[in-house]
Amino acid sequence: MENQESTIKEKSEILFLYESNYSIPNGDPFTGEQRYDEETKNILVSDVRIKRFIRDYLEEHGENIYVSNKTEGGNTDAKTVLKWIAQNRNPEKKMDVGEILKDQIDVRLFGGISTLGDDAKKIKIDKKPLINGHVQFTGPLQFSLLNPSLNKVNLRMHQNTSHFKSSAEKQQGSIGTTTVVPYAMMQIHGWMNPKVAKDTGLSTDDISKMFKALWYGTSGDGSSHSRSKIGQDSILLLQIIYSKPNQKIYGVDKLINIKSKNGKKEEQWRSMEDFELDFSKLIKASKSQKVSKIKYYTEVEDIYNAFKDFEKFEKLNFENK
Repeated sequence: MENQESTIKEKSEILFLYESNYSIPNGDPFTGEQRYDEETKNILVSDVRIKRFIRDYLEEHGENIYVSNKTEGGNTDAKTVLKWIAQNRNPEKKMDVGEILKDQIDVRLFGGISTLGDDAKKIKIDKKPLINGHVQFTGPLQFSLLNPSLNKVNLRMHQNTSHFKSSAEKQQGSIGTTTVVPYAMMQIHGWMNPKVAKDTGLSTDDISKMFKALWYGTSGDGSSHSRSKIGQDSILLLQIIYSKPNQKIYGVDKLINIKSKNGKKEEQWRSMEDFELDFSKLIKASKSQKVSKIKYYTEVEDIYNAFKDFEKFEKLNFENK
């Protein structure tokens, strides 16, 4: 784990924009259908989906992950996983369950809980029992529970046939029906709390790795490289850093507006050529004394040019992590 002296000290908020073409950005776990607000016609992406993009990317690039889809031996039971971590991913032979948890980067980012309880005493490290089986860390990095798209969307029904039969008695392959999102510009809103970061030991290096995982993990590198997520591209990443830990500006998630081109309705958009992003409110907010600076990363030249000449805006660097 990183040196505690490098623990983050600045309060900040995050805005992350990515586009999705003919995909399912976040299916409901029970139905598989895209999460959708029928009143506003915005699609929704959960914080759990975003954290999974980050976790999977970090794990595939060698970081220790507690909440994993690839646990040793296929185990997903929290007690079994934590026992395995304590015995196999604990080179310093730590005895405190909390310290072992903090060696996992997703715990430092999002928090974590030990369900071992008194069972911790049954787990031996060099013949000694673990201590502090009841541990819970609140995550210093949080995302909105549900994040709406910036544009309205009309979902499209897609049918396909499967080569495989639905049962041994059937003579033909099965037919599946799925609703897909023709086009959406997603905006993910997050917060970082330096006071909570002290508890988990979240470092500035961890944050850089998280930003890289958010950018590339969402746009196709890692678990997002699946049939339902192909068509996602990261567009803009912003970190709005406050001058003091007790300060905040209102409505960060409302600072970016989106305007149609050529008279098209939002539901008719199919690419960034159909609209423009309006950053006038964001630039105005940057002039507030509450804002220390705004770091940004984009690979879209027009967006880069929109920020490069304004005071307090500076490039966000995470590529070397």
